[in-house]
Amino acid sequence: MALLRASSQAVGIDVGLSGAVSGDGAAGIENSVELLRFAEAVQQRSTDLDDRREALRAAVGDLGLIEAAATVSGFNGLVRVADGTGIQIDEGVDAYTADVRGDLGIDRYSGAANTPDRGLEHYEITTVKELF
Repeated sequence: MALLRASSQAVGIDVGLSGAVSGDGAAGIENSVELLRFAEAVQQRSTDLDDRREALRAAVGDLGLIEAAATVSGFNGLVRVADGTGIQIDEGVDAYTADVRGDLGIDRYSGAANTPDRGLEHYEITTVKELF
């Protein structure tokens, strides 16, 4: 979330992060519905991935599809490495993202257990799919 927040601020775009988490597509960026549906299909290994890929290609073109696929893959890899190694959020990122994590319920994900000094004892959500 910190990367998305910083990059959107750098280019002057107000991204509605709650739209990304809720899955309603109200992220406030062009083609957000197609982008979110594609990202979810990739993440969930959905049977309609081909359809969502083609819908995204129709909306953003071949190069946009490649960029979206690379971005989804990159974030997937980062999360897997962080969860697999138990990387904790450092103090600076913890403080910088506290409001967003609180608003979006991010601290309820199981990966939040890697940073135990937040005093969170129970993590209700273990996968993204449980949100929907």
